[in-house]
Amino acid sequence: MISGKQQTAILVVLLSIIFNASAVMAGTVDDDAFRWFWVFYEKEHTPGRSVQVYRPFYMRDRGPGETFHASLMPVGFWGYQSPSTDRWYWFFGFGQSVDYRSSEGVRDYDFGFFPLLFFGSGTAERDRYFLLWPFGGTLGSKFGMERISAWIFPGFLLFIFFPPASITSFTTTLYIVASIIPLFATYDYKDYRGWGVLWPLIHRGVSPLRDELRVLPFFSYMHKRGWYDRYSVLLLFNYEVVHFSDDEHRTFFFFPLFGRRWSNSGRISGTTVLWPFFSWGYDRRSGNRSYNLPWPFVQIQDQETPFIYKRIFFPFYGDYRYGTSRTVFVTPLYFRMSKDSEIFDSENYVVCVLFWYFKREYHGRSDPYYGRSWRYFKIWPLLQVEHNDEGDFSFNSLSLLPFRDTAGYERLYQPFWSIVEYRRFRNGEKRLGLLLRLYYQRWSDDFFRMQIPFVVTLARRENRLTELTFILSMFGYRHNGEGRYIRLFWIPIRIGDAEGIESPEEDGDEDTTASSGVDPTHPPSAWSDGSIRMRFYFF
Repeated sequence: MISGKQQTAILVVLLSIIFNASAVMAGTVDDDAFRWFWVFYEKEHTPGRSVQVYRPFYMRDRGPGETFHASLMPVGFWGYQSPSTDRWYWFFGFGQSVDYRSSEGVRDYDFGFFPLLFFGSGTAERDRYFLLWPFGGTLGSKFGMERISAWIFPGFLLFIFFPPASITSFTTTLYIVASIIPLFATYDYKDYRGWGVLWPLIHRGVSPLRDELRVLPFFSYMHKRGWYDRYSVLLLFNYEVVHFSDDEHRTFFFFPLFGRRWSNSGRISGTTVLWPFFSWGYDRRSGNRSYNLPWPFVQIQDQETPFIYKRIFFPFYGDYRYGTSRTVFVTPLYFRMSKDSEIFDSENYVVCVLFWYFKREYHGRSDPYYGRSWRYFKIWPLLQVEHNDEGDFSFNSLSLLPFRDTAGYERLYQPFWSIVEYRRFRNGEKRLGLLLRLYYQRWSDDFFRMQIPFVVTLARRENRLTELTFILSMFGYRHNGEGRYIRLFWIPIRIGDAEGIESPEEDGDEDTTASSGVDPTHPPSAWSDGSIRMRFYFF
């Protein structure tokens, strides 16, 4: 049993922690532009940006034209809000919602949790729909159709009557595919009407121009007057005719053994054997010649419009150019990706998946984030460095994410594994954190503030001591716009008037405090970044 004295001691310690945390988080410091408490809390205001972080539970980054929210991502939620659109995602992206509002008052709201529930509402009738798996319902303006109605998904019964031995087995994959096949479906697009039974196995669709019938695996027929005719028998024999004003393109394919494509004029010709491994052909209209012998190990292509140059000898060497973009690899251990545009030129190198080097050079103007010249370097997972010619610089060790983060993961999680972090802003402010921010300081030419959580806090402005507290702020000295105080057992005792210290401004959501510069560790949103983009966010 805990004695009364022990209970009192525990209560005092808990209250002291609350008082100390409250004092720090309430902004009782000499500079309110940036506040923090250990790795768990940050609050910052700069012109055009307002950031609040309660790690790892919530983060809000309000920037020019867009606000980013996140909590425990990617399991929790994250979202992007702008004056016209709210986009929210959760549970690895399986759940999504988009709320669009135009300046004319048109609204379109879509909600989905794949594959269980889909819901939509809006000003237009076609934007209103509801589908609940496995019963069915209607989807509006999705998958290239104005309306899709699907009813009864019987495949889920396989999990009940014939449960698979493992959730990662091939049988489980087949069951998942079967579970999203509807017993009956109808779909419309303009004057086109179609229906299906166990779609896509049985399908029938008609319009004034189109006539389609499919009964898999036996045969299928698709006709669009003046456009194309397609035929398939047993999924093995396939024939297509595509009509142009001055030519016809024909394709015959005996899957997967042999395929041939040609035109009446002789301007195109292509052949495949054991598709997709061996194929070759040309197209004189675009100046294209290509060879895959065999794919994907040997790929050769030259094209004039648009410009394409491809030489891939996988896994040893590859050089692929499309327009002004180029990707080169030497074995899977070295990649170089570049792009020249009217706005900027970029080059990106990845070596052994461990060494990353990105750079950008802007033409004629300075980007608000990247400046005119920008560099990024990472040795994964040891460290990363990022800087631009405007004076922004950042260093982090460790850097556990195996990609350059543009989605907010580092902002939300990185202090939990940071051994050393250093930032310098273009306005001269600097920040240094050590050992998961067990020691953290920020300073410039006219102020200094450091903190060891629960132990000591020291602040100075213009060579004047403004704060010095010890042991959960139990004892200390503070000089602010209201006066000079000492603290004994958390009790403030006034000892004099303020001398040259202005009262801190009231905190709010508006960006009214002095600039801290652009945060070089928080790149632009992945939705607004105009760089080359790959699935692993290399750019």
